Amino acid sequence: MLVRLQEDLHLDAPPEEVWKLLRDTPRLTALLPGVESVTALGEAGAEAYSATASDKIGPFKVRLNLEVRVTEAQAPSILKAALKGADSLGLNRVTGSLEVTLSPALPGTQMRFEASVEVLGKLATLGAVPMRRRTTESFAAFARNIQGAICAEQS
Repeated sequence: MLVRLQEDLHLDAPPEEVWKLLRDTPRLTALLPGVESVTALGEAGAEAYSATASDKIGPFKVRLNLEVRVTEAQAPSILKAALKGADSLGLNRVTGSLEVTLSPALPGTQMRFEASVEVLGKLATLGAVPMRRRTTESFAAFARNIQGAICAEQS
């Protein structure tokens, strides 16, 4: 099952400030709902991370081990990443891509977040509606968290 998400968010900070937050992996990790840990893989010539994330979707509680690779970073406007992962038993798998685009918007920055993730396994049996609903809820929480971090930084 393919889950697509496209959300726009207005932030009260210039693109350079938002970019700085997006590129600060420990700070960003703390703002992402369900992300428990992120570790740099330390591969030469690549920006890649190992991450653990968990969530409850419908009747399923899932914990995924993910690999996230930054595929493009054009400061301060475009950040693209690819992700893949599975739970420890291999019953649920995900692969996909993420893109964040920042553009100046008076006052502040317009952030567009796009994700396309293929979900396979038990989670896919839930269907698209609950998956989209949970994804939208998670993005809304992330948006509140990132806005809060920006506001705290400006205080």
